[in-house]
Amino acid sequence: MDLARLSLRKVAKWIAVVAIALIVGTAVFMFFKIRANAKTALREAKNIRVALRSADIEMYGEKKTIYNPYKPYGLEDGTVEKVNELIDAKGTYRITSYDNKLHELTGMTYTKGGYLVTFTKANGKVKWAVDYRMNVYTFDDDDDID
Repeated sequence: MDLARLSLRKVAKWIAVVAIALIVGTAVFMFFKIRANAKTALREAKNIRVALRSADIEMYGEKKTIYNPYKPYGLEDGTVEKVNELIDAKGTYRITSYDNKLHELTGMTYTKGGYLVTFTKANGKVKWAVDYRMNVYTFDDDDDID
C-alpha cells in the first residue's frame, strides 16, 4: 500500500510538472506570435503612410489633398485608388489629422485583425503605437421595447 502511494505521488508530480511546462510554453509562444504579428502590422502601416505621402504629392498638383474630414475614413475621393496603385493594403486605414498648411499627414490609424497601429506627428516628433485588441465578450439580443 505504501509503495502504491509513493508511485501515485510520483505520477501526480510528473503530471503537475508537465501541465506547468505546457502552460508556460503556450504563454511564451503566444507572446512571441503576437509580437511578430505586431511588427508586421507596423511595417504595413508605415508602407501605407509612404503611399499616402506619395498620393498627397500627386494630388497637390491637382490642388487637392488626401484628407477630407467629411468623407469616410477621412480620405478624399481618389486617394484610395492612388494608394492601391502603390501598395496592397490588407487592413483598414483612416486619416485622423492632417496639416493643411504644410500638406503633411499628422495622424493615421491602421487596423488589421486584432492589431491597431496609431501614427501621430506633432512638433516634428513621430510616434507609432501598436496595440493588440481582443474581443472578450459579445452579447446579441433582440430589442424587447416596442
